[in-house]
Amino acid sequence: MNLPWGNMMQSADEYLQHAYSIPRHLPALPLPDEPFLSKWQEAKGSAVPDFLASGLGLSAASFAWHQTDDLKISFVPTIGGKLPVIDTGCHEDFRTMEAVLNGRREKPELPLTVNAFTVDARAESIFHQRVILLNRAPYRNIPAETLGLSEADWLERSHSLRLAHECVHYATLRLLGGMRNHALDEIAADTMGQMAAFGDFDPDRQRLFFGLTKRGDACTGRLTFYCRRVATDEQSKVYQAVDRALDCVADEVKHLSAKKATRTEIFLALVGKSIAERAEADSAHPYKMQNKT
Repeated sequence: MNLPWGNMMQSADEYLQHAYSIPRHLPALPLPDEPFLSKWQEAKGSAVPDFLASGLGLSAASFAWHQTDDLKISFVPTIGGKLPVIDTGCHEDFRTMEAVLNGRREKPELPLTVNAFTVDARAESIFHQRVILLNRAPYRNIPAETLGLSEADWLERSHSLRLAHECVHYATLRLLGGMRNHALDEIAADTMGQMAAFGDFDPDRQRLFFGLTKRGDACTGRLTFYCRRVATDEQSKVYQAVDRALDCVADEVKHLSAKKATRTEIFLALVGKSIAERAEADSAHPYKMQNKT
């Protein structure tokens, strides 16, 4: 999950046009780490609640923690620079950590399906420091057997998926100047997440993650959240376009992977083309035509 954007309602056609403008000349990558990172590196060897309180001046001691041994701080390299990552071992501690980082006195109400944030911290002592917050739980609360995996395997893959997903949101923010709660951003983030967790991108797996029905004209899952600024009577048009676009994305990823494209090149390709463009081109997609010849 990422930062909110705008309050303006949109038509489905307007919504589906969103894509990022890719600079012709990119800066040297990865970008330099943000200055606040050095403060977090002092966490090594410290108990997480103690570091949050003494090292960062946060109100960690005012909350009860349930699984302190599972609280971890690590660092992840991204093309936007390194970020601190906080892992929690249960949903209660995840909610508590979100409150601590944002200077809240009470834990937020969060559904069990929400287990990751790229937090733009609001607590006074770390205002506007960015942190990835992850909870160890099955991705989207989907049972392991649905994917034919053991519970332990699915938990590890879920963690890898969430981490890569949040890194994409940070990359669009630092490199491309934006981070949206939008279906395109989520497609890109989950595509890179699937590649990290499974080694490939499967459009049917993504339909499961989004809660898209088999026909693609209705949604019972998280995609509805990203379309909430589209008029209700037009949301099915978005679902159908996303459904078609996912097959196009799968072909793009296969094509780029076959060309030995880097993860950065795949990321830029994903965010630089709108859902509308992919949906319209699905039946005559250049990669599909290439595969037919």
